Amino acid sequence: MALQRQFNFFEKVEVKDPEDPSKPPEIFKSIESNVATSGRGHMVVADRSGLVHIIDKGLQGESFLAYDSGRVTHVKQLRQRNILVTVGEDDNTGQVIKLWDLDKPDRNRPGPTLERSIRVNQAGNAFPVSALAVLENLSQIAVGLANGTVVLISGDLMRERTTAQKIVHQNDEPITGLGFREQQRGALLFIATTAKVILYNTATKTSQTLDDDQGGSLGCSVMNESTQELAIARDEAIFFYGPDGRGPAYALDGPKTFISFYKSYLVLVSPPNIPAAASRSFGISSATVSANDTTKLTVIDTANKFTAYQATFTQGIRSVICEWGSIYIVENGGKVYRLDEMDTSLKLDILFKKNMYLLAINLAHNQKYDNASISEIIKKYGDHLYNKGDYDGAMAQYVRTIGRLEPSYVIRKFLDAQRIYNLTSYLQELHSSGLANADHTTLLLNCYTKLKDVKRLDEFIKTDSDLTFDLETAIQVCRQAGYYEHAVYLAEKFDEHDLYLTVQIDDVKQYDRALAYMRRLGPIEADKNLQKYGKVLLTHLPEQTTQLLIDLCSGTLVRGEAVRPVHGATIPVVNHIGQAPPPASSMRGAGGAASPPVILSGAASPNISSHAALSTKNRSSHQLDPAKYAPPSPRTFMSLFVDLPSYLITFLEKVSENRWSPPSPSQSSQPTASSSGTSLKHTAGSPGKPGSIGGKKAGGIVDFNDKASTSGASRSGTMTEQDMEERKAVWNTLLELYLAGPPKAPSTQGNKSSTMQVAEMNRKMKEKNIMREKCLKLLNDTEIPYDTNHALVLCHMAEFNEGIVFLYERMKMYTDILRLWIERDDTNKVIECLRKYGPLEPSLYPLTLSYFSSSPGRLTSATPELLKVLDHIDQQDLLPPLRVVQALSQTSVATIGMIKNYIGRRIEAERKERLEDQKLIQNYRAESEKKRREIEELKTSARLFQATKCSSCGGSLDLPAVHFLCKHSYHQRCLSDAADRECPKCMVDQRTVADIRRMQEANAEKHELFLSELEDADDGFEVIAKYFGNNTMAFARLVDSSS
Repeated sequence: MALQRQFNFFEKVEVKDPEDPSKPPEIFKSIESNVATSGRGHMVVADRSGLVHIIDKGLQGESFLAYDSGRVTHVKQLRQRNILVTVGEDDNTGQVIKLWDLDKPDRNRPGPTLERSIRVNQAGNAFPVSALAVLENLSQIAVGLANGTVVLISGDLMRERTTAQKIVHQNDEPITGLGFREQQRGALLFIATTAKVILYNTATKTSQTLDDDQGGSLGCSVMNESTQELAIARDEAIFFYGPDGRGPAYALDGPKTFISFYKSYLVLVSPPNIPAAASRSFGISSATVSANDTTKLTVIDTANKFTAYQATFTQGIRSVICEWGSIYIVENGGKVYRLDEMDTSLKLDILFKKNMYLLAINLAHNQKYDNASISEIIKKYGDHLYNKGDYDGAMAQYVRTIGRLEPSYVIRKFLDAQRIYNLTSYLQELHSSGLANADHTTLLLNCYTKLKDVKRLDEFIKTDSDLTFDLETAIQVCRQAGYYEHAVYLAEKFDEHDLYLTVQIDDVKQYDRALAYMRRLGPIEADKNLQKYGKVLLTHLPEQTTQLLIDLCSGTLVRGEAVRPVHGATIPVVNHIGQAPPPASSMRGAGGAASPPVILSGAASPNISSHAALSTKNRSSHQLDPAKYAPPSPRTFMSLFVDLPSYLITFLEKVSENRWSPPSPSQSSQPTASSSGTSLKHTAGSPGKPGSIGGKKAGGIVDFNDKASTSGASRSGTMTEQDMEERKAVWNTLLELYLAGPPKAPSTQGNKSSTMQVAEMNRKMKEKNIMREKCLKLLNDTEIPYDTNHALVLCHMAEFNEGIVFLYERMKMYTDILRLWIERDDTNKVIECLRKYGPLEPSLYPLTLSYFSSSPGRLTSATPELLKVLDHIDQQDLLPPLRVVQALSQTSVATIGMIKNYIGRRIEAERKERLEDQKLIQNYRAESEKKRREIEELKTSARLFQATKCSSCGGSLDLPAVHFLCKHSYHQRCLSDAADRECPKCMVDQRTVADIRRMQEANAEKHELFLSELEDADDGFEVIAKYFGNNTMAFARLVDSSS
């Protein structure tokens, strides 16, 4: 490539002698330099007399003799170690390589220590060394000779005594350049001759020709340390060679005599007037160069491909040395010039003045400028293009500044309607970088809508897999512009469930799709959104919405399940406010395919990753597995059914059935109401036993306080307290709905026909009966923990007698049942109630008697029943005669003749009982008097023992003998040690009496036992009499109530 651009990025400064600023440095005037090198903070110059001069930054030199009888032809300063490699002639015996350690002064002679001297093996032929290459680790040195031979010296050259020398190349063409390229295994050796370029692999010992057309002149080849490439300067151009062959070239016409690298710059020396016979630029004696020889020096920036500096030197150039951050040029006359590189900011200013912004950007990159500085340059380039009217080019540059340049700077420039297309591109890139805010999103979408560019709108919204814009703002703008399809797409793709449902319900009015979407979301999102949109959905789709609520609250809502719409039914999508939907082409995405509709299949999940229809594989991966979640409370959604009581009943019934249904059909059967409505299929017990009406708790009247019936244990397992509260609220609400009756139909104009009125009345009556039957079934279910008091109030308000009776019965409020039928003046129900509950509640009998005698007509019709009641009271001894008389005497309706037989029987029975009691009393008194006399006799008189036989063994009684006051006598040998003080025959009875006495003493302190027996007994007086008769009260201690 041609180097057409030329700049002056170096400043030329003449170097003066530090001691005499009016003169050039004395050290360079006194040295007739032959070769030079630099590195590690110093310059090294060798002359023809064999001396090597080391020059520091202060231009002070130190010299030592390297070769006694010959000149120094090559010098090389290593970068990693302070080792100097020299090549020169020694005693005319050939070429000798010497390694000098510059850090170790020689103790015997001036200069550094000579670490190693290696004689180049030329097989008996002495040819001058034309090229030298040294590896930094000193494991290999390559020497090129003028006869076309390359000798490779290998080994640890600093430590090993012997080295291996091998000729790796031999040809008739002189060697003009050598260079090593280091590798992990071995090294590559570039060999340049006058006719070709060769690459030799020191590891595999193979060679290949990189360029067989031409080579390079002496001194015109050098290795680029940064790229590890060989650069060769020819008359027409500079060529670069790598392991793969020739690389790029820089066209620069003219002869060249020297090439070197300084940083990324390539330094060329091309003296046009030097004779062609001169073999080296630095081997030319001052005598052969006239004062009119003009040499040109060129500095090329290989990275940015331009000429950074060019100047001529009239006295010719003796040496070019790069050190201390500058380029030093030594003229043949002894003058020294220093080329100082300009600061990068100055370079950029020059480029800015010439409007070379691309070059400035590349230069900033090469100088490792930060992104902010580079963006500032790119901004200037964009401004330049904008002022020229190249808006597309300017926008391309502004896009490169995204993230560094304030977007408002660019937006203000392109707000004009004629440049809105460029602004759209910028905003789109801003979103792709994730740096856009809500205002940028709004502006971009407005640009799309103003341009009517639905295709690019689809590309922006539908082809971006990652969210690079403010989602809520995008949806809002699409809604305002009437692009509802895009708003729905965005909301569904990025799981903005609220926004999706808002668009579908408020804008598009697609309630069925909204319901299907809720079902796919799963229970958590469905719960939240049904609370928000349930009222609207129930208004338009009551059946589908009710079913979704049932599934949700029953715990059976399946994630991914959806109800498919009726086949063939379509719902139009309104895309623009007040306009018809756009044609199909305008609704297509970037790829030209029609945008798919909202997915209604069961394959979707809450994390929707694509708006495209799911494949069969995706559908099969979302099987309808039962949901695992805690269902929400049905109470949350009851308020949604304010105007839909029938759907509320369905909702609560299905929820309770699904959540608390029996596990087997046998347990699901519920009792039904009897025809009379008095009891709910209860079995009447025997009237002779208290509490026997209805049998035991399992088959008849349920104890309301029994924990088994209200413990909260559901049919499927134990329920928590919260679940019990939920269940209780559901059933209480159902009771209220059942008893509320069917809603009143709105009044219509005109009078209906009698037939229609009858039909309407029959329908309402039928619905009412169905509700009453459901209510009875609910009340009769012992598993349902409804609020009994609440249910009782509801039944009273609805005048539902059957329910009232059942609840009173469950609460053991038998008196209230009787009073209910008395208030209703239903004699049959009163009699039936008395028969059923009278044994359990004796107080019912006085009420019944008072009811029968409350009026003459009622007494006349109920006289047989009254006599039966009196007989039953008499047989069971339920009431004392005085209470019967008091009950009937509250009015003047009943006569004494009606109860004459009852009173006579009671008087005769009491007389007989009194006679029996008197007889028992006389017997008890006689027996007690006999016991007292016997005790007195034992206390005051001597007991005479006349027994002749042992009461134990039956043998003749002999001494020693033991006699007891009970008149039993024993041999002393027949008594055990325990019976020394008690008669063995009387001991059992005595101990029994003692145990009874101790038990009576213990029971005297057990007040709870006494009260329990008193409460459970049919006759409490009998219990008290038993305690007094057993003398238990004698052991009781008085309890001070004040304590």
